[in-house]
Amino acid sequence: MRSFTTREQNIFIFCLILIFVYLGYQGIYKNLQNKSQVLDDEISSMERKIRKDRKTLAEAKAFEVPYEQLVNQFEQKVPNEQVMSNLISLIEEAAGDLDLRISDLKPQRVKRSDTYNRFSVSLTIDSNFAAIMEFLYVLQQDPHNFDVDEFRFDKGSRQDTDAIKSRLVLSKIFIP
Repeated sequence: MRSFTTREQNIFIFCLILIFVYLGYQGIYKNLQNKSQVLDDEISSMERKIRKDRKTLAEAKAFEVPYEQLVNQFEQKVPNEQVMSNLISLIEEAAGDLDLRISDLKPQRVKRSDTYNRFSVSLTIDSNFAAIMEFLYVLQQDPHNFDVDEFRFDKGSRQDTDAIKSRLVLSKIFIP
């Protein structure tokens, strides 16, 4: 076998270099470029997600203050007996403001749940229908926020008056 001339050797080396450059380009550079593109896409996606999450956090902060106020309003900070006493005082005060006479007022057992305590009070009122409705309206508004669990209206024994005997069960929920 004859040996290559210097010119042939140079052409052969040049061809080998071209082949290695091509293989390096296809095998290494193109793969790195594809991986780089995939990573750029992931980064862009994460940046969009971060912007969206920041916007959500900013919106959540706007709800945080009213939510904390609600939690504070319904948080039970004192023992059950004191809460019940306070509720009875609130009911009597509201009735006094409207010149209603409560003939019977009985606290009921506290209904406990995992997440809240429900305090109920049973009461009987003799008055006209409009005054009773106003009383219920006042107790259901801020700052009282009572629930009306049960009510019953009976026409009074006296036929000549517009008095109605009503029995109510009012309740309020607190978070322990």
